[in-house]
Amino acid sequence: MLNRSEIVGKTYSLYAGKTDTNEFYQNLSELCQTFLNYTQSDEEIISIIRKYSSRKRSLKSYRNKPDSIIAKILSEAEPIFSKYLTDIDSHISNLTLTEKCDSTLTTSREQYLLYMIEIEFVNKLNKNKFASSETKFALLPHCLHDLEKECLSYHDGVDYVCKHCSKNCSINSVSKILQQKNVKSYIWREAEIKKIFRIAKSKSENIGVFGIACIPELVNGFRLCTKFDVPAIGVPLDANRCVRWMGDFYPNSVNEKKVLSLLN
Repeated sequence: MLNRSEIVGKTYSLYAGKTDTNEFYQNLSELCQTFLNYTQSDEEIISIIRKYSSRKRSLKSYRNKPDSIIAKILSEAEPIFSKYLTDIDSHISNLTLTEKCDSTLTTSREQYLLYMIEIEFVNKLNKNKFASSETKFALLPHCLHDLEKECLSYHDGVDYVCKHCSKNCSINSVSKILQQKNVKSYIWREAEIKKIFRIAKSKSENIGVFGIACIPELVNGFRLCTKFDVPAIGVPLDANRCVRWMGDFYPNSVNEKKVLSLLN
């Protein structure tokens, strides 16, 4: 059985050498609470983070502007969250020219720090909105399935659905948690999210989305949902270990305690 502390991704691991990721979420919650002293609302701090995190090349320079909110956020986040990041600079320098055109693969250290905080505040902002949605569905990453067993999921016309074929599969356990909370789960392989949103809006359906993905992709998903006025919440994978990052699939996990707390 894989030691959880060995789940290390290409650019981050929320375990930081421990056997669970609970400490990360505790640190994140406590730090984000202090950031509310700098702004008047969750919406304002999310807006600030989204504005500055898009400026990848100039983010480092903002640290030299102590009067700015983004400098305060980065300076306070770095000593707490640096242990969850691996050698990001080395990863980026080893990318091919084609890969360096991928904004996800080239996510910088500063962006990771801001993305962690953005995820926490978006969850805080959207938790109740998601809970009150008439239709709720979840998008789960294929990389969470049991790699030692053939996945028997089936396509239901939207995307693939878990058949609960392996007790060692994280998709199995997470989808059961979601099912108990009346959230329809899909293993995201083919679904066109924008198309689903448009169809739902045309039918006047009030929908909410629960996502699980690596940190950069979860943030991208949150922002897409915002454009369609869809309340989204979610939990990042404990590390980024899929073929896109590592060249092959490696066992991964997600903090199911955090998943459940968002749904309660």
